[in-house]
Amino acid sequence: MGCGRWCGLGLLPVVLITTLALSFLTTYIIAWKEGHIEAAFPYISDTGADPPESCIFTLMLSLCAFLVFCIVFLRYKQVAEYNKQDVLRVLSLNSWSSALGYLAAFGMLVVASFQEVYVGVVHLTGAMITFGCGVAYGCLQCIMTYRMQAGQQALQRNSLFICRVVTCVLSALSFVSTAVFMAVAKNEMNVTDYNHNESMHWKRGDGGYGAHLASAASEWLMGFLFAIFFLTFFKEFQRISLDVHVRLRLHEEFHFAADRQPLNEGIMHDRAVQDDDGVW
Repeated sequence: MGCGRWCGLGLLPVVLITTLALSFLTTYIIAWKEGHIEAAFPYISDTGADPPESCIFTLMLSLCAFLVFCIVFLRYKQVAEYNKQDVLRVLSLNSWSSALGYLAAFGMLVVASFQEVYVGVVHLTGAMITFGCGVAYGCLQCIMTYRMQAGQQALQRNSLFICRVVTCVLSALSFVSTAVFMAVAKNEMNVTDYNHNESMHWKRGDGGYGAHLASAASEWLMGFLFAIFFLTFFKEFQRISLDVHVRLRLHEEFHFAADRQPLNEGIMHDRAVQDDDGVW
């Protein structure tokens, strides 16, 4: 009973969200216990800037980047399979969307690999790629969802579209808010005797403290909204199965007898299993 409902790849977005939550929670607790950050709204990157938490941050965020890559690929294949004739004019959007999703996953890998306190420019560039391309990916997915549900009035599908639009709009606003208030905080902070440790210990009364809180809170909100957005793929991914077929093929160099089963390489074949509800 459970297998029929949970088989397929619906758990992939759940695994991503769980891994992401464990990563941020673990590194936050360790960084706070070690005295590397203040408890009130540090930036996400601050929680993984110094060892030992930086090791966990790199490991788990790299895993999340891989999972994002897999989800983007599966979504691309699912939409392409459902719209082979491109009647709904989504194949071009699907290609652009997947490209942006891959860039977002790559940016996440850069963020994981280059700590802000040592290679700040590279880390910040990776963060901008992750969040910027992530927002753009969400926008294109919303357009595709709207076109693919054209003529279908099921409440569940309308709710899914609305959920994605609201999540995407709030993510875009959070992205802008994070960038703007970060610039304001950096401009207002007291640069006397500045070092990277001070930048992760904002205290009430420091210059730019209010802007820092607004920026950091917006970043955490944006991360949460991205998680919600990927979670909206859960039900659709339950309609996807991944099959691995291994066929044996004769290789002349092995000089097998004619009656032997041929030996070969494995061939991975993925098959989108669709039900009457289709893809949204």
